[in-house]
Amino acid sequence: MKISKKAFHLLLTALMAFSFVAYVSVAQASSFTTPKKLADYLYYMEYSDYSADLKTGEQVKTGFACSAVRNGNFYGRNLDLDYADVPEFVIKVAPKKSEGRYASIGLAAILTLKSNEVDRVSEAQLLAMPNLTFDGINENGVAMNCNVCPAIDLDFATLLSTNYGKPRIHAVAVVRYVLDHAKSAAHGVELLKNMDIYGGYGSWGLHWMLSDEKETYIIECIDGELVARKDTDNIMTNFYVNYAPNTSYAKYIAKTGQTVAGKTYKDFPILTPHACGVERYAVLKEHYAEGGKSAEGMARLMERVKYTQTYEADTKPFWYTEYTDGNLTIASAPMDFKPGIQSEIDTYKLHDRNIQPHNYWITWHTAVYDLANRTLRLNIQEDYSRHYHFKLN
Repeated sequence: MKISKKAFHLLLTALMAFSFVAYVSVAQASSFTTPKKLADYLYYMEYSDYSADLKTGEQVKTGFACSAVRNGNFYGRNLDLDYADVPEFVIKVAPKKSEGRYASIGLAAILTLKSNEVDRVSEAQLLAMPNLTFDGINENGVAMNCNVCPAIDLDFATLLSTNYGKPRIHAVAVVRYVLDHAKSAAHGVELLKNMDIYGGYGSWGLHWMLSDEKETYIIECIDGELVARKDTDNIMTNFYVNYAPNTSYAKYIAKTGQTVAGKTYKDFPILTPHACGVERYAVLKEHYAEGGKSAEGMARLMERVKYTQTYEADTKPFWYTEYTDGNLTIASAPMDFKPGIQSEIDTYKLHDRNIQPHNYWITWHTAVYDLANRTLRLNIQEDYSRHYHFKLN
């Protein structure tokens, strides 16, 4: 039988396409499972291996708010980001003894990916996604997450280096690095002291909460040095907890008190001018006890600070410090915030996921990690009527 040149090319193209699909399928099977959709904007994947990249985050130019708290065996965390059409992935990473890697489970996302593009994402993007882990827990019961903090108040020096001459690691990759290699929270701190941490999310710095069953650290990059404290409230939002406690600035604030949009907080951490999440921190501190009773209790505590409350006028106290961009600071009078607040509220009323880059923010997920049982209790997109449960072991 004679075949035409056109038919031959069509057949060849089909064979090549089939070969490519087969190749990708084999490659995926050898390192990660196909994304399984659990809900809108939520997928599940398992990794037998991944492409570790300590420079992950250099191209990411976004920011997020977020809250975290640890009480007893329960570690709660809200990831707050813009109301975008971007899916999250629950990822379980297998151990790899040859590289000293422990098993872990947590949340990650390809921040440029739309939910309807999951089937078309490249193998390379999926293989590298664990490097964009926002929070998680490993088989040793070590849990960690990252939040932003205002590097502008430190003249951005915190974004450059913490340990010149040591192996460089971008701040975005820190959570993944610690989950992979830490035997305990204290060990995680030691690991990071032997790295040179740089970068953040755009112009924002990052800080981290790190816990195991025994202790909790707040870790920050301050003026070119890694600082880790375990004598905090076990709460972290979006201001530096460790900021220069012995400086004249800190002593002045401690002596005179600090005013945040007309309200003075006593017995509160030192606040830099662009501190964000002050009211959320206060709410978590006031209701801290309910988070230590159960995973459900911790989820309820985190629901108290879900981010869309920042657009509700009856939120008490009103969250003025969510609007400290530009010339606004925590010392600005409440009336100065009105234009910024109104703009955010107007955008929020539209409920449009395609408004970029000036969208309103929402709590993408509320994760509660049980440090003793190595489990994850997960609520998605501020839906607290149902949750998903994952177990590491």
